[in-house]
Amino acid sequence: MTGDELLLQATAFADAVSAPAAGDHLAAPVPTCGDWTVRDLATHLGRVHRRVTATITTGAEQMLARDAEVPDGVPPESRDEVATWLLRGAAALVATFAGADRDREYGGFTGSVDLAFWERRQLHETLVHRLDAELAVGFEPLADVAPELAVDGIAEWYDLLTAYRSGSRRVRGSGETIHLHVTDAPDGEWLIRRGPEGVAITREHVKADVAVRGRAVDLLAVVTGRAELGHAEVIGEPAVARDWFAVSALG
Repeated sequence: MTGDELLLQATAFADAVSAPAAGDHLAAPVPTCGDWTVRDLATHLGRVHRRVTATITTGAEQMLARDAEVPDGVPPESRDEVATWLLRGAAALVATFAGADRDREYGGFTGSVDLAFWERRQLHETLVHRLDAELAVGFEPLADVAPELAVDGIAEWYDLLTAYRSGSRRVRGSGETIHLHVTDAPDGEWLIRRGPEGVAITREHVKADVAVRGRAVDLLAVVTGRAELGHAEVIGEPAVARDWFAVSALG
């Protein structure tokens, strides 16, 4: 199902890229991605899909670098052709996943990972950038996304933070706690503890300095820095939550 879901999210992304609001030259700004345009965003996602495909098929020890040469790595000029280019890359990635050996490991960000890591990472990479594209062109964001998928998107975001940034100075704190609670899906609760040595994130229901509640898609947008805290219900100290989302949404 992961491959089918990835293609669904890539198709929704391509629909946003093809929207009239995107303009013939894909010059619409993407407010959630700095100074990027829709073309920049589309190029990024299409190249990520191709870099992961090449990483797996070539047996690279780490994910291919951003500037690596990959087959079909430059999008065409036409808006409609860019959408086709995006879907071609997503389809090639899904086919690569389907044909890969699940008993071996592949190059990851800093070392080897299993195939399931890349399947999940690319699904949520596509989902969050779909959100970026829809916000840029005025679509209702993530309108057809199941709450359970958004919950896994939040979980995957925090899994990455735990694996790669849990001890970074930026996310450390002095004992602050944040409780995140999805209201429209089960198993959608997290407790974030910010200590002087790093951050610890667990899946539990515990009273905290601040509780942040909302629909899964809304909380996914807040957690990933795509929406302000006002998109959720806040109980307790808003400044504690606001600071956490500001530092944890950074790449």
